[in-house]
Amino acid sequence: MDADDLRKVLKSLDQESLKVLKYFIKHRSVGELIAIRELRGLYRINDPAKCIGKLIDLGLLERGMGCYNISKDLLKALKSKELGENLT
Repeated sequence: MDADDLRKVLKSLDQESLKVLKYFIKHRSVGELIAIRELRGLYRINDPAKCIGKLIDLGLLERGMGCYNISKDLLKALKSKELGENLT
């Protein structure tokens, strides 16, 4: 996925999904249970599991062994500053 594809995907996100994505940009990798609790309790996301699933389907997040991570493509784009200024 290149920077233009990522921009299109990011523009299609709703507010809650964008909050969830920013959470993972800040924290990079978070355990499943902690992510759900923090997103629901601190960030007031109604259905964090649904938002996380959507971001995984879009290729923005990945599911590891008991955790969620930023996808390699998104991390690469953020490090190259192609998208970093728009999201952080």
